[in-house]
Amino acid sequence: MAATEPGQVIDQFAKFYNSGDLESLMRDLYEDDAVIIPEPGSETARGKAAIREVLSAFMDMKGTIQILATSAVVNGDLALTHTRWRLDIPDGEPIEAVTAEIVRRQPDGTWKYAIDNPWGGAVLDAMGQA
Repeated sequence: MAATEPGQVIDQFAKFYNSGDLESLMRDLYEDDAVIIPEPGSETARGKAAIREVLSAFMDMKGTIQILATSAVVNGDLALTHTRWRLDIPDGEPIEAVTAEIVRRQPDGTWKYAIDNPWGGAVLDAMGQA
């Protein structure tokens, strides 16, 4: 099921991630030319093929993602979303971060990522710009 409101994009992400459904993640949540920041300090991955590689590696961690808080600011067909998330990894330390993402309303009324930054302001820390 696709997101019909901007805030639902992250809820759908968690649902698909936790069920191991990479195909639905790609089909329902990312624009064809979307970008993602794989980790702080890394180059941006552009387009579905590159995003698929990033998400596949993320899913290989076999973790369970929890959405702790979300917000969305909508301006027409664009929305800025922020999410506090936690990934519990078997036999590993949990990962927590706050996102900063741009989602866009599609012609069919659904919302998809145009820019996915799952690390939010941590990208500044990685550049030495606190």
